[in-house]
Amino acid sequence: MAFDNEMKNKLIHGTTTVGLVFKEGVILGADRRASAGYLIASKRAVKIHKITNYIAMTISGAVADAQVLVRWLQTRAQTFKLNVERDPTVLELVNLLSNVMHSYFKRLIPFVNHFIVAGVDATGPHIVFLDHAGSMQEEKFIATGSGSPIALGVLEDGFRDDLTRDDAIKLVLTALRSAILRDVFSGDGVDLVIISREEGFQRLSPDEINKHIKLSYIETYT
Repeated sequence: MAFDNEMKNKLIHGTTTVGLVFKEGVILGADRRASAGYLIASKRAVKIHKITNYIAMTISGAVADAQVLVRWLQTRAQTFKLNVERDPTVLELVNLLSNVMHSYFKRLIPFVNHFIVAGVDATGPHIVFLDHAGSMQEEKFIATGSGSPIALGVLEDGFRDDLTRDDAIKLVLTALRSAILRDVFSGDGVDLVIISREEGFQRLSPDEINKHIKLSYIETYT
């Protein structure tokens, strides 16, 4: 169908987001370029969103759709905590979002997005990928967007189950940098979020990210 091809093109073009599990938690990374076709619409796009103190998600695809779903999931997480008197788990929130995505997928105009939902709960750290149809897959590492084939190659080569926090940051930055160098739809800097059981949600400052980039560059090229 023509609509399927149009939707596929919207999903493929536009970003690189990355998530992986390390020993103490999870890391999410994303570039900051928002594109509209071949136009750079923004160089300061926010693609990693906090859902709870221990869960976050990355967005790719149609921005308006993604923003609506992020706000909806944040509200659902708050309502869940009020009703059940505990924080929702990663998979509980993923299942809620999956049901909505699948429900709208059967309609004429579905949500045109891919997501990575990641966090830490009582069962440990989790990284889960959701596509526009609502299917979900838990992985140790994943990437979405137009730069994802490049980023996934780097993650596949460098991932280990015993990655430390610094090693995980280095791997995510390397994957994002490789995608930015080869994918015209990704660029304009990176954002990084770390979620651990001890410290919860942490968004790294530009200075912290630059420090890790410099260390990673020195270790890789000298």
